[in-house]
Amino acid sequence: KEFVEVRTSRNKNKITNDERDLLSKKIIGIIGLSVGQSVAVTLAQERICGELRLADFDLLELTNLNRIRTGVHNLGLAKVYSVAREIAEIDPFIKVRCFSEGITESNMDAFFNQHGKMNLLVEESDGFDIKIMARYKARELGIPVIMEASDRCMVDVERFDLEPNREILHGIVKHLDIPTLKSLTTTEEKIPYMLDVLGLDTASVRLKASMLEIDQTINTWPQLASAVTMGGGITADVSRRILLDQFRSSGRYYVDIDELIGDKTEIESRQSEYIAEDLNLENCKEICNQVRPNEDAIDVRSNDLELILNDALKAPSAGNNQPWKWIWKQKQLFLFHDKARSFGWTDLDGSLAQMGLGAALENLKLSALLKGFEAVINMHPLAKEEALVASIYFKTNNQAVATLEQELAQSIGLRCSNRKRGSAEKIEREKLNFILSSVDDAYKIEIIDDKTDIDEIANIVSNIEKLRFMHPEGHYEFFQKEIRWDEKEVINSKDGLDIETLELSNLNKTGLKMSANAEVMKRLVEWNGGGGLKKISKEIIETSAAICLLRANTKKEINMLEKGMAMQRVWLAANKIGLSFHPISSPIFFFDRIKKRNDLPEKMTQLIEEQEFYFDKIFGKNENYSNVFLFRLAISGKPTALALRRDLKDCFEIVD
Repeated sequence: KEFVEVRTSRNKNKITNDERDLLSKKIIGIIGLSVGQSVAVTLAQERICGELRLADFDLLELTNLNRIRTGVHNLGLAKVYSVAREIAEIDPFIKVRCFSEGITESNMDAFFNQHGKMNLLVEESDGFDIKIMARYKARELGIPVIMEASDRCMVDVERFDLEPNREILHGIVKHLDIPTLKSLTTTEEKIPYMLDVLGLDTASVRLKASMLEIDQTINTWPQLASAVTMGGGITADVSRRILLDQFRSSGRYYVDIDELIGDKTEIESRQSEYIAEDLNLENCKEICNQVRPNEDAIDVRSNDLELILNDALKAPSAGNNQPWKWIWKQKQLFLFHDKARSFGWTDLDGSLAQMGLGAALENLKLSALLKGFEAVINMHPLAKEEALVASIYFKTNNQAVATLEQELAQSIGLRCSNRKRGSAEKIEREKLNFILSSVDDAYKIEIIDDKTDIDEIANIVSNIEKLRFMHPEGHYEFFQKEIRWDEKEVINSKDGLDIETLELSNLNKTGLKMSANAEVMKRLVEWNGGGGLKKISKEIIETSAAICLLRANTKKEINMLEKGMAMQRVWLAANKIGLSFHPISSPIFFFDRIKKRNDLPEKMTQLIEEQEFYFDKIFGKNENYSNVFLFRLAISGKPTALALRRDLKDCFEIVD
């Protein structure tokens, strides 16, 4: 009694004698002794309880000493005994019970109930199954739970003593099940679940950036002594007020020092440099008047035109931006390039958009044939009018439709990007020959099916994608303009890349979401990191059955629209015979970009040139052929999701 009186004398009257005596009857359990070590020692110093129950199966390692205050003489000692000794050295009259095997299903009841029911649980475990199970037990017994995450000093409070029906972790982990959580063994597997618990959107920039470097330049998520120490103090303070009935709320709270004491800076967005004016429809109508109608043209404005155009809209486009506007006037169909939908850092000269528009024209031509019409396409009829891509008129087709054209036309509804992982099975030569036959002799298709070469191409593509993500404009374009993060965004826009179509693992999907933060990307650039970004595309490409390169003869005058039409034919052919088709053309576009425009940082340009060297070693350099399109073929299941298309009414208008 005299020891306690003297040792706590400097607490008065922030903690009165009556409060001290009340607290001395309380039992607090702590699971996990990294942050938990700081909490336990602080609880003991303030004498906020009369008994502590410590649970951790781990031994002290040298890497723990960046945040756990102990000496090298304790290395190899169970964490529970190290903390118990430290408490005994401060106050030998506080009772400490040690659970050196950690918390298990078999000892959980003893931890909570033996020698008296626990009054408060501080949960700091790395085991996600234990996090959930311990909360179920605490709720069953009506015991409040506190969790402190050293990131942004997040303090999570669940008052199961006052709210017996309260959802575990505020309902944010309803989708997590115990068997799945038990199966997690590696840090990499645990990351998505950890961020579910902590909240991906509220994690600090440095933690998000660090998560992307796990198994690249670091082994596990970081924790700092300053954060752990502060977390210990704050958790002890909250514990005291809960036990004294001075704080009765549940919730999630932040004591973010960077926000409270720090400079206010924001990453500048580069988006304003890449905005094009909306297409002026009145001007388009005037342009249409300059193209004289053909005498052979027939009117297909019945259901046929609508069906043909709906097929045209199923064409692919860069980032699914759908840069087309169609106008019907005087028995002619006009295709305009809506630059406001496609203009950006990746496609400054509009070549990618032209390929998408060409793909739409190929669909239109094939669809018309099936319906008994010939679509006569006049490309760039008014050279001075950049927005006008093509004028088309229809006439009756009296010729038998070739088998290949029929097969490609029938595949329009099947065509899709399929990024699913493939099997190791090789593609039969007969199927590859069918794909080769889909284009004329103005083109050639190089097919690579050697596993070593496929892995090297996967490395090239992922290196280029990483560069795109880490460039400010490329980052904005992909993460802010292209990606649709949830079903609501997908349905509202009906364009862009639905994240579900990327076929990502939980880990890579989490990584992509963290990468969307421009501050995170800035950190990765500063650290010369970003290796984790490569995994998003690399792991899928490595499962390809073949990688193919479409090339065009340079001796023939082939424009980008025609190249887009050829690309679409190849795509339709692959889907017709049941192969998964996945465009991976970013290397080609960037190889071409640094030749057309020298506007990239020198280091980035050098890296692109280096990747081009390796690319040419695999495919060979052929001065007579230019690279058009790179794609991956695989034997895999159906895609998880399909990219949506805008409604016809949103991109088609009948003038007369």
